[in-house]
Amino acid sequence: MAFALALGTSGIAAAQSHGHDGHGEAKLEITLNDGAKWRGDQNMITGMTAIHGTMVANLDAIHNGTLRVDAAKEVAANIQKQLDFMIESCVLEPAVDEQFHTILGEVMSGVSALEAGEVDTGAVTIVQALNAYGEYFEHPGWQSFD
Repeated sequence: MAFALALGTSGIAAAQSHGHDGHGEAKLEITLNDGAKWRGDQNMITGMTAIHGTMVANLDAIHNGTLRVDAAKEVAANIQKQLDFMIESCVLEPAVDEQFHTILGEVMSGVSALEAGEVDTGAVTIVQALNAYGEYFEHPGWQSFD
């Protein structure tokens, strides 16, 4: 998994775009597990819960345009810690891992944008990836963003 993620997000395919709260939304190419959500492991759930919590804690400032660039970089650092944790502790089955790569790649793209000071782009990318995660992966109590 670490090797594939080190290659970057060039393998992530985006399909047609449509609006979401005034932002463009790329549709990630992820498939269900024979019509069912993918089942990950506790490390995936722990990391994704923490990333979700970081975004929830900063969502008002992001929507209001008041999240400062230095604060956005702190958000990016917090999310990167969770990405590192999930990569280092990955024990997912190959089929699950392949689908999860798409989500992680998008989160990484969002982190890169936040680090570059592109707050809106980074936040939207991460939120879209989190929403896709909730749509395709089992995660008890998961709440998507509106």
